[in-house]
Amino acid sequence: MRWNNKAAKQRSKKALTGLETAIILIAFVIVASAFSFAVLNLGLFTTQKTGEVMQAGLEETLSSIETAGAVIAESDGTDITKITIYIKSSVGKGEVDVRPGKMVISYRDKAVFRENIYATNSTTGTLVTEITGDGDTVLEFGEVWAVTINMTGVSSNLDPNDTFAVEIKPPQGSLLKVERRLPPSFDPIMDLT
Repeated sequence: MRWNNKAAKQRSKKALTGLETAIILIAFVIVASAFSFAVLNLGLFTTQKTGEVMQAGLEETLSSIETAGAVIAESDGTDITKITIYIKSSVGKGEVDVRPGKMVISYRDKAVFRENIYATNSTTGTLVTEITGDGDTVLEFGEVWAVTINMTGVSSNLDPNDTFAVEIKPPQGSLLKVERRLPPSFDPIMDLT
């Protein structure tokens, strides 16, 4: 039996075309899977970075300190001599370093603005002292600290019914702003809560 050369050539061309098609199809699948892997990987990376940014923003906006009770003003009858603000750590927040140079305390009233009255070289007499705690320089959950501002070194312009503001800025987290109005007449000790 003799083979027809023409028919054999056609059959071999058809087989070759099927093999080429299979190779092209496999190449398309490989390229598509590599592209989809890159897209998914980029999407997961973006999602992770978005989560990190949101967490950092949330930690920064939530105040790490809050007032712990009254704001006390002391007077000599005519001028305010001392303001004491009691602070504590907010629930669920970390430790706050309260050393001079780490925490910034600003003061403002109708005539005076002091950017940092709690610096290491401060002559204003602003003190941050531990009331209850373990004796270190870190405000931790469950501790109470007092921020005492000696007003003779800061301002002597406060009159009855005046408003003053103290901003306590920890190294991390948002600031605590304490704004109070003085009473119509000065007593030796005044609760400005």
